[in-house]
Amino acid sequence: MNCNTQKAESRKPKKIFYFFALSLSLFLFYSCAQTVSLTGGEQDVTPPVILKQEPPNYTTEFNASQIRIYFDEYVVLDNPSDNFLISPPLKQQPEYTLKGKSLIINLNNELEDSTTYIITCNQGIKDLTEGNFLPLTTFVYSTGDYIDSMSLVGTVKDAFTMLPEEKIGVMLYKQDEDSALLRDLPRYYTTTNSEGKFRFNNIADGEYQLYALLDKNKNYLFDQKDEKIAFFDSLVRPIYIPPAENQIDTAQTDSTQTDSIRQNFIPKDTTKTNVNQSDTTQPDSTLVSGIDYAANTLFLFEEQDTTTRFLRRDFKGHYQHEFVFKNGIQDFKLNQISNLDTVINHLTEYNKTNDTISVFFTTVSVEPIDFELFANNQLLDTLSFTLTQASASRRLAQKTDTSANYLTYSELTKGELHILPAIKFAFPVQTFDLTQCTLIEERKNETDTLPIDCYFTDGINRILTFKYPFKEKTNYTILCPDSVFYSYFGTCNDSISIKFTTKSSKDYGSIRIAYQFYEENNFIVQLLSEKLDVVQEDFIKFNKNITYNYLQAGKYRVRIIVDANNNKRWDSGDFSLRQQPEKIIYFEKTLELAPNWKIEETFDVVIE
Repeated sequence: MNCNTQKAESRKPKKIFYFFALSLSLFLFYSCAQTVSLTGGEQDVTPPVILKQEPPNYTTEFNASQIRIYFDEYVVLDNPSDNFLISPPLKQQPEYTLKGKSLIINLNNELEDSTTYIITCNQGIKDLTEGNFLPLTTFVYSTGDYIDSMSLVGTVKDAFTMLPEEKIGVMLYKQDEDSALLRDLPRYYTTTNSEGKFRFNNIADGEYQLYALLDKNKNYLFDQKDEKIAFFDSLVRPIYIPPAENQIDTAQTDSTQTDSIRQNFIPKDTTKTNVNQSDTTQPDSTLVSGIDYAANTLFLFEEQDTTTRFLRRDFKGHYQHEFVFKNGIQDFKLNQISNLDTVINHLTEYNKTNDTISVFFTTVSVEPIDFELFANNQLLDTLSFTLTQASASRRLAQKTDTSANYLTYSELTKGELHILPAIKFAFPVQTFDLTQCTLIEERKNETDTLPIDCYFTDGINRILTFKYPFKEKTNYTILCPDSVFYSYFGTCNDSISIKFTTKSSKDYGSIRIAYQFYEENNFIVQLLSEKLDVVQEDFIKFNKNITYNYLQAGKYRVRIIVDANNNKRWDSGDFSLRQQPEKIIYFEKTLELAPNWKIEETFDVVIE
């Protein structure tokens, strides 16, 4: 055995040892990675708990500049400027800081004498680890020798949808002035919960103005046009609500009886409650089930902006322009003031809300033209533009040969028993021969070619309707040969073929509603789709039975508008005029209709 052989043999045990050690390490690593699952135990769902408060809650003769609240765990603040509410509001925003397991509130304000202050924490504090929020909690202090003990409850709803409004500021003012909300901070402030309910606690006795405000800039003032507002018509007065009344169920108790129960619980002096509790901070039961929150209902609305304002002009291609306005307009007019040797003609088309006007120029011109724009008999703007754009025309021509060389159309309706078939041309039609259109009706193995009555139903010849006594469950084809319809720009239609099968009467359902009113008025009665689109609208003054036929299967709602000014539409409120929005009542049921069904209901309309 030579030297090299001996060296090789001596290295074999080392290789085997290294291989064994590596295999063992990989095995242990793989076993740990696959079989060991590290967990932290059950998830912590417990919110922070208040251990102590300095000064204690419900302290009277309060004169401290800060409040310190101790918790059983580390906490974090969540948007304290929005989630901490102080009533009466302070002129300067307090400062909220964390130190250890405590929250320090530096008031940074001079407090009023003999005044009860309420600090409400609504999801403003959560624990550090899991983000569990402190339940709705209030801290009450009085700079006088007693705590105010009166309460006021109510609800805020959207004036149009009648749905509850969440996180809306509700305000009480002591001043008997209509302009208080425009310039003064409220005396008391709270917000609504997810059900639109609110409650003021620990407020002083007296009469107040009651408002609700979607305060977008958070300054407690109604000072922006797009802020929603609600106001109560008369002054409100808080009542004393004893703890025992938390058990009263207003859904089953007559309101007169409820008032009697309240009176029995009211002590002789309800405005003063002497307390001196060292540790009474508990989660607030502000919104309890046994109190009539409908007693003070506010209807939130956005004031209608009635100003006539021109927003912009959009070029839509091929001599078509859209003029967009802030609100619906009437009497749109373009007055040509340049290039007067060439008279520029145009056709106009209003959208459903009258805030967008489509203009089709029928005079060909490549030069810029100056116009004065009028609406509602007002000169709104002076414009200068070309009627078409060369680059846009080239892009339009490059799309398809059809769109460039032919007058195209889109189908609006077909196959319905109660709505005639109709099409809409891309541009107004100048010349046409309606006698060229025919109808093919298929009957079993036979077909009949029949004449059909067709006519334009709009003012600028874009919507073409076909009239015929169509039969149920029958195949039809409407045919119009090419070159029957010519636009103002010389383009004509390609062959038109509209195929459809009419529905059966069993495909539809019907709803019959007996509307019952207690007094005559101007009412707008609307049948709504599930998405609250208006399916049918009627104007009535008193009791009436209305049958809605040819309805598609689906869910329907019914809405009634009390049209106080008889202008055939719903009007919002006006705060400066102290004018409430027009009242709206929704039928409590959602009507679910199946094919070939008939639903009959009575709507007993109660106007409060």
